[in-house]
Amino acid sequence: MPPGNFTLEEARAALHLIRDTVGDLQRTQAALRAVKDELNALNRRHLNNGVVGDRRLRDLNREQRRLGEEVQRHIASITGAGAEIKGIDEGLIDFPTTIHGVLAYWCWRAGEDDIGWWHPRTSGFSSRRPIAEA
Repeated sequence: MPPGNFTLEEARAALHLIRDTVGDLQRTQAALRAVKDELNALNRRHLNNGVVGDRRLRDLNREQRRLGEEVQRHIASITGAGAEIKGIDEGLIDFPTTIHGVLAYWCWRAGEDDIGWWHPRTSGFSSRRPIAEA
């Protein structure tokens, strides 16, 4: 993939390769968050003289490490394709480009069928413009 700039066609081809990985990343991140929340709750109970099973804590810590590694693999796969992750929960992905001499991004969000938006690199998602305006 291009090191710094994608044509729209290249960005769409890259999106085709990483779309499923973005969904996997979102699901794995949500699972990791749930494990961390449970660990935090168990640790609070333990600090308040509650009885916490050592085995459950070990299992949760192991699952947290596994999920964290999986998240990192998904991120590496997406960024390895040249895309930039702007929001995991939203599935917000940008592809660097230059439009009429302006440094910009082709912008895609999980749930959208295709890349249909762009924005200057100096602004974010709220400044997205339809590609027809590019």
